[in-house]
This record gives sequence, structure tokens and C-alpha cells, in this order.
Amino acid sequence: MKICFLVDSYKPIYDGVVRYFDSFIPALVAEGHEVVLVCPHIPGTKKIEYPHKGLKVVRCFNPGFYDEGYYIGLPDYNLIKSVREADFVLIHSLATLGVIGGFVARFYRKKIGLFAHQDERIVLSEMLHRPNWIVNFTISLISEIFYPYFVDVFFCATERFKGKLLDYKVPEKKIFFTPFAIDSKTYRPGNITVNIRERHNIPQDAIVTIFVGRISIEKNITNLITALDDAMDEEPKLYSLFVGKKTHHDLIPPDLKHADRMIFTGFVPEEELPSYYCSVDIFVSPSLHESSCFTIFEAMSCQLPVITSEYRHDKDIIHKENAVLVKQLRNPNAIKEAILYLVRDEKARKYIALNGKQLIDTRTWQYHVHEFFKGVRDVYRKSKSKSQVRIFFKQYFFSKLKKKDNSATFNKE
Repeated sequence: MKICFLVDSYKPIYDGVVRYFDSFIPALVAEGHEVVLVCPHIPGTKKIEYPHKGLKVVRCFNPGFYDEGYYIGLPDYNLIKSVREADFVLIHSLATLGVIGGFVARFYRKKIGLFAHQDERIVLSEMLHRPNWIVNFTISLISEIFYPYFVDVFFCATERFKGKLLDYKVPEKKIFFTPFAIDSKTYRPGNITVNIRERHNIPQDAIVTIFVGRISIEKNITNLITALDDAMDEEPKLYSLFVGKKTHHDLIPPDLKHADRMIFTGFVPEEELPSYYCSVDIFVSPSLHESSCFTIFEAMSCQLPVITSEYRHDKDIIHKENAVLVKQLRNPNAIKEAILYLVRDEKARKYIALNGKQLIDTRTWQYHVHEFFKGVRDVYRKSKSKSQVRIFFKQYFFSKLKKKDNSATFNKE
């Protein structure tokens, strides 16, 4: 099967979406499928690339718009050709290639899937600062027109986004849960190849928290920094690492009391990430956008205790036995109390970390691919069933007409 992905980012951008594809696409290729990934063109890259066997990357016209670390792509002939030649089209982000690509796919009568991993309301209001009427209008278009008339099947890796789809009145029978998996050979306890504490001048007896991800609005960074700054008032041995690229917004409060104990590393290559996870004590991610994500699962796989959002968390993998859940994400004091709880209770840190490690090890990419194709097969099965129904009624209708015509001819004679 040839699968066409419509996405808003790919290398050299490096984010959770790209990391997902780095694991999911090889798993698809290993099963004998071909993948075409359509994304915006980024200066310095080729329009068409073949990173490895079974994967073709097609980059669409980029008018030069750049926001929140992402380029905007506009559909061109390469997108149309890729969609036309595909057996199945998977929209991985709606703007802008996803929406227009969905129209193109429907024109060519392709089966269309959508992988839900963004909260459009938060993206529009918190990140892009669009007025409420635009946010509400866009959400109405998505939920009342695009979802019911353009998407045949929906995929989600977390309960957070399954809940969002249900809020948009997507029938539950059209939603397939395809949970993320982690490479436990790479992300495992003790996998340290770089001395992180020495690199960043962190004392060996310090208690260190870590955040991994883009330093962006939807990650609730400002409230996290404020919470840590206040926690450091009470815990002089508390340090914090922020691993990830900053967006153009300055989200760091200018009046920090403990700026010397907050370390912003910038982008870190993936081969060094296990060293960061395994060299610290607590992972914290009070994101407004997600309660379960790659970095949380990577931290759990490295046997690191996790602090995350209580809102629509994955109850099979994130719960009070293996994570500290924060309810009031916009309240820095609530985040601070969760951090201080783990800083002060070493037994709790070890207990939560061990439980998380045991649970995350049960997830594999093979299972993710298996569940994905359950959804794909379901779409084609329903399509075949509808076609058979149409053929039946067509044959039935014409047979009636034929009998009626024969009867009329007999009576006339």
C-alpha cells in the first residue's frame, strides 16, 4: 500500500512529530508499505528527497511565512500528484496542507484518515493569538464540515485527543486508538554517554528537574518557570534543565530569583537525550496541549518520575500510581507543590519511576502499526460493503424495470 502523509513539519525541523515519523515510518516500510511524506519546503532542502528505502519526502511551495518555529506550505503540483498516486491519505496536521490536501484527496475519491495530535483551539488562541470569533468559526468548520464529510477514519495516540474528537461529535466507532511506543533499548535506565552534570556545572548532590520539548506557549513554560523559581526559594539544592529550542516569543520572566539554577540548553541531538533523562531526578511537563506525549514516555522508559497534566490523561499508563498529576495547570503554585512533593520524598520518586517503567515497556511500534491498519482495513471494508449494497439495489432496481417491461410486452401481445 502507498500511504501519503500530509504534515506541517519535517527535518531539518526536529520536534515530536518528526520523532514520531522516525519510528512509525520505518515500521510501516518494514511491513512492505511505501510512504510519501508531503510537507512545507524549508530553505536549503531539496523539493524531493529519498531519505531511505520506502520513504519519499515531497516539499511543497513555501511563500516564506514562518510562525512559532514552523513554515507554512501551500499545495502545488507535487502535492496533487502525491495524493493522486496514493492508496490512502493520512492528514497529520490540518493547516494548511492538511485541509487543502483533504479536498484534493476527496476529489480523487481517496480514503482519508486523520491523526489527532493537536488541540486547534489552543493553537489558535494561545499560540497564534487569534480573536475568539475566528477561533470559534474555525472550530465549527473543522467539527461540522471537515471532520464529518472529508475524514473516513480517525487515529489518536492518547486519551486527550480521543476526548477532543468525541467533543467534536466524531462517532466513537470511527476512532482507533494507536498508542505511542518507545525504543526501550535506547531509552533505558543508566544509558549515559555524556556527563550532563559536568557539562552544565550542576552539583552531584543537586536534585534536578528536566523539561524536554519546544520552549513554547502551549507547553505552559512561563508558569513552569515561575513554579520552579518559587520552589527554589525553599530548596537550595534544586536545579532545572530546559532541553529544547526556543520559539521567537520570549517566555522567560525577566525577574527570576534563581536564574543561575535554571539552565536552557537549546536543541539537543537525539543521541544525547537518554543521557539527560538518566542524569536527573524528576521530569516535569505541565503542558496545556497534552497530558501524554513522547517525552513523558521516554522519561518513564528511563525510569524517571513524571509530573504532568491530570486533564484527560491516559489512565492505562498515566495515573496516580506512576505519575504526579497537576489539575490547575495555569496556577504556578499547583505545579510548585507537585515539584516539592517529589523533591522531598525520595521513596515516592523511586516508587513512581519503577511503576512507570514497567508499564511503558508493554508498548511497541509493531502494536501501533497493527492498530493503525485495523482502522485502514475498517474503512475499506465499509467502503466495499457500501459498494455491494449499491450494486444490489442497482441490480434489483433494473431487474424490476426489466420484468415490468417484459410484462408490458406480453400483455400487449
